[in-house]
Amino acid sequence: MSHYLTRDATAATLRQAAGLAAGSTLAMTFLLPAELIGEIDRAGLETGGKGAEVSGTPFVSFYTPSEILTLAGESGLTQVRHVAGTSLGARYFADRADSLRPSSGEDILVATI
Repeated sequence: MSHYLTRDATAATLRQAAGLAAGSTLAMTFLLPAELIGEIDRAGLETGGKGAEVSGTPFVSFYTPSEILTLAGESGLTQVRHVAGTSLGARYFADRADSLRPSSGEDILVATI
């Protein structure tokens, strides 16, 4: 969801999450920069981005895993980890007859408060 927010808005959201009750968990998706995405998925991201822009909800933020972890730490979250979308694909989509896989362009930030 962070791809619809500016960096400042993402930081504000993370700061607010840092104030949640102890034991809470935040899971937030983020889009990777195009250069970190596989060629096939990059084309899909570009198409999706154009559609999002036309509909008035453009993708405005892209983060490397280290950038989102740093932003989370700067926002007051101390227990953070990055989950690669590709690892979820390997875990939950293995051995599918139709070869369906999630995009390699969207990862997840997980933070425990």
